[in-house]
Amino acid sequence: MDERMAKLLDEYMDKIADVSSREEFRTLDSLKNDILAENACDAELSFKHKLLSALGELVYRREHSTENGGMSLSGTEKEELEKVKELIDSNLFTYHFQPIVRADTGEIYSYEALMRAKDCRGVTPFHILKYAELTGRLNEIEQYTFLNILDFVSEHREELGDRLVFINSMPSVKVAPEKSEEIDRRLSELADAVVVEMTEQSEFTDHDLDEVKERFHRLGVRIAVDDYGTGYSNVSNLLRYTPNYVKIDRMLLSGIESNPNKKHFVREIIDFCHDNDILALAEGVETFEELHTVILLGADLIQGYYTARPAPEITAAVPYDIRAEIRMCAAERETGRLTRTYAADAGEHVSLERLTSDEYNCIVVGSGYSDAMITVSGSAFRDSEIHIETVDGFKGRIVLDYAHLSNEVGQPCIDIGEHNDVTIVINGENRLKNGGIRVPETSRAVFEGEGEIYIEPGNGDYYGIGNDLASAHGELVFDLDASVRIKATSHSGVCIGSGLGGVINILRGVYMLEAHGSKGVCVGSFDGATEINICNCDLEAKAAGAMNTVIGSLDAGAAVNVRGSSLRCSGYSRTVTGIGSVNGGSARLNIENSSVKIDLGGEEITACGTMNGSSDVKVRGCTFRASCEGVNALLFGGSDGDTRLSIFEADAAMKLSTALGRCITAPDENIDVRNCMCSVTMDDAVYDRIVN
Repeated sequence: MDERMAKLLDEYMDKIADVSSREEFRTLDSLKNDILAENACDAELSFKHKLLSALGELVYRREHSTENGGMSLSGTEKEELEKVKELIDSNLFTYHFQPIVRADTGEIYSYEALMRAKDCRGVTPFHILKYAELTGRLNEIEQYTFLNILDFVSEHREELGDRLVFINSMPSVKVAPEKSEEIDRRLSELADAVVVEMTEQSEFTDHDLDEVKERFHRLGVRIAVDDYGTGYSNVSNLLRYTPNYVKIDRMLLSGIESNPNKKHFVREIIDFCHDNDILALAEGVETFEELHTVILLGADLIQGYYTARPAPEITAAVPYDIRAEIRMCAAERETGRLTRTYAADAGEHVSLERLTSDEYNCIVVGSGYSDAMITVSGSAFRDSEIHIETVDGFKGRIVLDYAHLSNEVGQPCIDIGEHNDVTIVINGENRLKNGGIRVPETSRAVFEGEGEIYIEPGNGDYYGIGNDLASAHGELVFDLDASVRIKATSHSGVCIGSGLGGVINILRGVYMLEAHGSKGVCVGSFDGATEINICNCDLEAKAAGAMNTVIGSLDAGAAVNVRGSSLRCSGYSRTVTGIGSVNGGSARLNIENSSVKIDLGGEEITACGTMNGSSDVKVRGCTFRASCEGVNALLFGGSDGDTRLSIFEADAAMKLSTALGRCITAPDENIDVRNCMCSVTMDDAVYDRIVN
């Protein structure tokens, strides 16, 4: 080793003894690495022992002086240090949760858990990390952060629903092995509910990073890169992390609306994210101008004081006006057209023709009042490009009188706000194009009137009246003498209902429902339990595709009650259930004093009940007709699970073509047929009883 290298290393070791902060040490350590790199292995071997000795002495000196109140701490700093010690000793950390919202709808997508000090005024996260690092206790902060937040997530799964929680992590900080094992076990259990958020670190070697990535990949946990656009951020470093989310730093977003360079840089980041299946999250949005700009640039998610501040409790929804602004910006990005909103006054009779001529495309109901009747009228011969939104908390009536409404494909023509109790009155001939009526889980919608409404959802996943496939719907009550027609010819969706289900009460009216596509449900749900009550109505429902349930649920439990109605269900799919569920855990059907006709064709079929679970089917005082044709076709229940069937005082005639050789798998003691005219035609043989 030459003399110059030895001298530089001696200087390095002299300086390291005077280091008083981690930042100074990193700077010197980087210098040392450069020196060693120039002289390769010889220098490293020669000085390794001396370097480690110096570092050990430094650590001892810093810890010893800290215990005795040294390190030139001021009186205030010493008080802060003692408070932080107490916080760590007793795990007195609390957390606030800041919503992260979708940039297309304004709905809450997830929350970031932000550390707070319990009952310690003036002690911020900065102080906690500062003194924890000074005293060598960052590992305890990392440990408590994971375990505390994972406890919270476990205790609030129902409240959180499918919303994620982002957990801040310091991946270079190592916790005790036994705690690390506990954290990994808990993360694995809650992998579908959390995201681990990390800041890029230049001191991470490829080996270190591979270990971290492999750990979270093995646990099934998604990761986010925080503060992107500052420090060591660059594309090659980002590729090393291959995250699921990239959080674009506030520094790049502040004043972005008037800074072309920032716009260009952020657009490049977002485009890169989309090209690599990464969601781009704009962090620290504080003004409408910033919000508008980042949405137009293509951000997927938004976080910041403008949309929602951190709170100690889970925020259920961001305010209506913020959601409306986000949807307006998203629509502008999709169409290049600004949303012009008309606020309807209480009691106003709104003319669609006038608003169209004035180039409005949105009517807001409930702004400045919570209870009123608004009439929206149009012409039977003229469509409009106008949709309706109600503000949160509205509890009034909306009269549709020859209203022809439309929205962008996939967006509702009538969007009911949160915590609404709204009545929609249908008069004349009304038409909704490209979208239906959204009723969120917290709201209730009652439908009245004597007219007609025709809903034609657009392409892609759809719903007619209810909510999207990722959500539950609020209570739906149909108490009308009107005609409701919904025809969907798209990928997957629900005519009346939603993805995660809810309560549906169809009390009167005439209904013609068609669900044609890959997967479809005419009335009910996809993945959530549904309760359906059908009374005193005429309902015809048709479904066709790869997998369908005409009335009920695809993959969850269904409770269906039918009384005093005429029901005609037809389905032609590879897998299809008439009334009940395909893969739900249970189906409870009670059909009384009704006329029911079920006609199904496919491969796996059941007319009533569930294919994979328990079925309880009761038919009383009905005219019941069923025809099923398929390789694995049954009339009641499925091949797996417990099936119970009761038919009383009914005229039941059923036809079945199947390779199973039976129409029900239940034992005789689970079948009760009394006071009936009952016949089953199976493979051209006629039986006067339900056979096994």
